[in-house]
Amino acid sequence: MPSLSISNCVTITLNGQNYSLWKTQFETFLAGQGLLGFVNGSVRAPLPTVSVPGINGTTTERPNPEFQQEQQNWLRTNSVVKSWLLGSFAEDILSVVQHCSTSYEVWHTLANHFNRVSSSRLFELERKLQTFQKKDKSMSVYLRELKSVCDQLAAVGSPVQEQMKIFAAMNGLGREYEPIKTTIENALDSAPSPTLDDVIPKLTGYDERLQAYLAENTISPHLAFAPT
Repeated sequence: MPSLSISNCVTITLNGQNYSLWKTQFETFLAGQGLLGFVNGSVRAPLPTVSVPGINGTTTERPNPEFQQEQQNWLRTNSVVKSWLLGSFAEDILSVVQHCSTSYEVWHTLANHFNRVSSSRLFELERKLQTFQKKDKSMSVYLRELKSVCDQLAAVGSPVQEQMKIFAAMNGLGREYEPIKTTIENALDSAPSPTLDDVIPKLTGYDERLQAYLAENTISPHLAFAPT
């Protein structure tokens, strides 16, 4: 029976926006514990009978002598995995799986819920990505929100290519970012082409220097109109 505290390994609470990130963390944890089969279906509940091969290629069903112990172990481990799953959900997600009796049912009900492709939802996310603007957001918040939109598109079966993520990030920046945008555009022609994660430090570094420059050159209004 597994005993490792999952709170140290799965740090994301599943809500309506972060299914892809949550799923990655949970799959990694379960795989490391040898329990992924309880949610992907490769570890099924034990059967009360076993097939015994006979003569002439026939088989006979006989009572499984280990059934009681196997069932007890399976039910115990399944309950632990299911408890881990439910404990990582936001309250509104719990209502989606309240009818599920096994961890496998919980897992696949979630997949169907989040991966159900709706044309209106897909259009909404694609439009949001194309029109995303930094405006008065900090660079870190801007990029985090943009990555969230990309994650949501991946969750509905429409993953965004890395170059398109970068173009979307640069498209939402104002004219004051033209120097760094030009540098990044030139880098896209190199091999291997950079990913959004490669570009993020360049954007945040440039933004920090830009904000520092603007702060140093800001003129206080009462000084600007002081008599000479």
